[in-house]
Amino acid sequence: MLGLDWTAPETASTGYATFGMSQQPQLSPYDKESGWAGAARGPWATNPQGWFCAAYGPFRRMAGGSGEAQRMMLAPGPAGRMASLFHEDASLAEGVNWLRELHLRALEGQEQASELLETVKALLSDGLLPDGYIAMRVSSEGLWVAPPGESERAYPLREMSDGFRTVASLVLDMVRQLQNTYGTLNAGTDHSGKPVIRMPGIVIIDEVDAHLHVTWQRRIGSWLRSHFPLIQFIVTSHSPYICQAADPGGLIRLPGPEEQRGPEVVDDALYRRIVYGSGEDVALSELFGLETPYSDRAEQERRELVPLERKVFAGHATDAEAREYRERTTRLSSSRSARVEEVATRLEYDE
Repeated sequence: MLGLDWTAPETASTGYATFGMSQQPQLSPYDKESGWAGAARGPWATNPQGWFCAAYGPFRRMAGGSGEAQRMMLAPGPAGRMASLFHEDASLAEGVNWLRELHLRALEGQEQASELLETVKALLSDGLLPDGYIAMRVSSEGLWVAPPGESERAYPLREMSDGFRTVASLVLDMVRQLQNTYGTLNAGTDHSGKPVIRMPGIVIIDEVDAHLHVTWQRRIGSWLRSHFPLIQFIVTSHSPYICQAADPGGLIRLPGPEEQRGPEVVDDALYRRIVYGSGEDVALSELFGLETPYSDRAEQERRELVPLERKVFAGHATDAEAREYRERTTRLSSSRSARVEEVATRLEYDE
């Protein structure tokens, strides 16, 4: 059993405690066996068992890095699991090394290692990698991936794109760290047969959209949530598609460098617009502050199109102007939302 003892300041009034900058509650760890002094198995321990928190920086490289950073990555306890958040040259190479070790132990006949290896391969193969790629096998050279149904075309992960390596290394390291922390891995399938890891914890990912194509950005949030259902993910992102995976109350706007305001949870109306709207809706919302989704060239073309279109509709356009209007309209290839904006602009012009 572990608990927290909240001690009100001596100056607090009877019945209610008021807390200011100079009056903070005092936290003390409690353990059933060691009392208030130790909590040897709690989060205050040097290498806590059963408490999981990991953090990843935006680089998440699969190889390389300085020796000092790698030593920190391998340090026991929470510090090692958060090294890449504070050190740009820290790599996640240990995930692949862990797979090699599991492969070797499986060859030696260790059933538990073989089952764990199959669990990891199934997890990586369930819609995580783009174009349906799956984790084929592990060898002394590392992890090999292949297009679905084409095992003869397997490629080593280290030769794939940054997006491949970044995502695979992140998930591998999470599973490795969970297994090391808890000493076991509660893995299985959900009601639909999807592989899941049922281990609790908190994972922080800075710029989770780094190196990811927009199609990948759109699904990575829901993938992480569905395959690690007991993990709370705290992520930062500049991608409108990442934000669409946020839970209710979990979308927080951070202030810009010049803004005199603190972080704030977005209201329900904005949350619904973000989660249920299109990527364009999100980008144009106050959360991102994008003024227009079009390029400067397209904006100039649209401004010139409005008076030209007015002349065409009024029947006052010359043959050359009518031809130019058709060419511009075809070139712009307006979406439905863009046409609505153009019509609104034209009506405003008519007024």
